[in-house]
This record gives sequence, structure tokens and C-alpha cells, in this order.
Amino acid sequence: MHQHVQELFDGPIDIVADIHGEIAALDALLERLGYTPDGRHPRGCRLVFLGDLVDRGADSPAVVERVADMVAAGRAQCVLGNHELNLLCEAPKEGNGWFWPAESDHDIAIGKFAESARVTDSQRRHFLRWFDTLPVALERPDLRVVHACWQGDTVQRLRDSTVPASEAYNVFNEQVDDTLHRSGKYEQRTQELAEWGGLLADPAATVPLLRSLAAIDTLRQSGHPLRAATSGLERPAPAPFYASGKWRMNERVAWWKEYDEAPAVVFGHYWRWPLSAEEAAARSRGPDLFAGTEPFQWLGARKNAMCIDWCVGLRWKERLEGAKRFEGKLGALRWPSREVVLDS
Repeated sequence: MHQHVQELFDGPIDIVADIHGEIAALDALLERLGYTPDGRHPRGCRLVFLGDLVDRGADSPAVVERVADMVAAGRAQCVLGNHELNLLCEAPKEGNGWFWPAESDHDIAIGKFAESARVTDSQRRHFLRWFDTLPVALERPDLRVVHACWQGDTVQRLRDSTVPASEAYNVFNEQVDDTLHRSGKYEQRTQELAEWGGLLADPAATVPLLRSLAAIDTLRQSGHPLRAATSGLERPAPAPFYASGKWRMNERVAWWKEYDEAPAVVFGHYWRWPLSAEEAAARSRGPDLFAGTEPFQWLGARKNAMCIDWCVGLRWKERLEGAKRFEGKLGALRWPSREVVLDS
């Protein structure tokens, strides 16, 4: 029986999120934290990884092999991220071409991720089996960790599911589809797209908020526990906004602003530039979820929520642009001291 919410290590831990194939950054961070490459620590500290080990970076296979070995040795724990979930669900996305056969690898074919190390057939099979064993969240009395979102209903539905993520994903999909079919939203969306669909990719177009499209996308994301936990909650936006090549009707939810429970919660997923609030806002794509906060500031009503994704996953882009120094960092949150340590 699979458990999506499992027990977190006791004692001192170092929490790391969103490595995205950057094996050199992981090596540097482990050294700064005092670990050997295989995850041993002289004071008995252990590592907790918050998913998104893979995609975009230089060597995703090396990162997965390293983390999986540490987990097998009992020196680390790891939760599932949305990038691992994409691979489990056989969903090609930007930056995960390293995982697929060469003939379908559009990203590397155009050179965008040409330096990304490729997976072997045996690694592909091993990684998929291992990803399907990972929990979605970990908890102990003082601390909770998850890749993107800890929300009460989402976590409870994950507790109630006893099949691995690859199976649970389809079960939750069927539940969402059943709800949407009964609501009549699909028919309403068809009418909206017939009128406005041809303009959704045009940044110069004036497009109204397509309410059925927004409602469907909201339920598919926020009403699907695996998607919600690994890539966050969404809601209809006040007005459409253009991002990543199309007009969008939904916006991400800064759920941590309403998190009001006693255990601290640590997560990754949301790009949080380790820059001043003004510089970070200028780099934000769409609404800035961290507006008015500094990059290492605790969040939420109790100041006990922390996002530790500091954009190492954009180093591939910085390399393409010829950057002399990386602004994206890989970091760890040391618990219980709450100290932040960066790779450089």
C-alpha cells in the first residue's frame, strides 16, 4: 500500500529544492553543508529533497542517481515534484527532452538544451520505478515539506489514496472530468473557444476573461490533489494576462498567505530570485507571488512558511546568455536552525 504523506526524518535536516539537473551546484552545496558526495555528515545531519531533481540543467541523470543512492542508504528523503510527475505521466515538456528518445527530442534538436546529458534506456526504466515510490509530502510535529503546496483538502485526499502516483494521477483525472461533464462547463468552453480561440496566442489581441475556460483549468489544477501538491493552486484571474505564449485566464495562488497552522511548512517550485524585491519583481513572469518580500524571508500569517527555490533551474538560460556569474542559486534550509546556505 502506497502512502503519499509519510513521516519526515527526526533530528537535524538540510532541505534542498529544485536542483533541475545542476549536478555541479549540488556538489558545491553538499560540500558547503559538510556532506560527503554520498550524503554522509560528521554530525549525523540528513538531507531532504523537495522534488524537481530534473530538467533543463546539465546532467539530470547524475542528479537522480545521486539522490536515489542517498535515499536507498537512508541518508536522504525525497518527495515528488511536478517535473518527475510529468515523466511518470509521459508528458513531454520544455526541458525534459533528455528523457525521451532522440527523434522526439525537440528541445535538443533546436539547441536550446543541447548540453543536457541524456538518459540511457536502463536509467529511464529505473528512474520511472523510483519516481513512483516517492511520497508527495513528509511531516513531523514541528515541520512539513512538500514540493509546491500544503493545503488541507489536498493533503487529506492524498492520505486517502493508497496507489502510486502514476495510478493516482489517472484516478484523480477521472474524478475531475466527471465533475466537469456534469457541470456543463465543457460545452460552455467550446462556445468560448469558437469565438476567441484564434486570438489566444496573439499578444496584441484584446481578449475577455473566458469564464468557463478559467473554471475548467482551475478545477483541473486545484481540484486534482497530485497537481495541486506538486505545482500549486490556481484560481480565475481578475483579468486575462499574456504569459509564455498565450493569454491566460488563471493565476497562481499564494496559498502560504492563508496558511495558519502551527507546524512550519517548507516548499520549492516557485521561482524566487535571490535578489532585492525590486529586481526580483522585474524578472517575474505574470503576477509576482512574492511582491514586497525579500528572498530569504519567512512567509505567511505566522511567518512559518518558506519557499526555498532560488532559481538554479534557470542557469541553462544564464549559460546561453554568456553570464560570467550565476544569479540563480541552489540553496538549503537547515532545520531547526533556519539557517540558509547557498551553493556559492
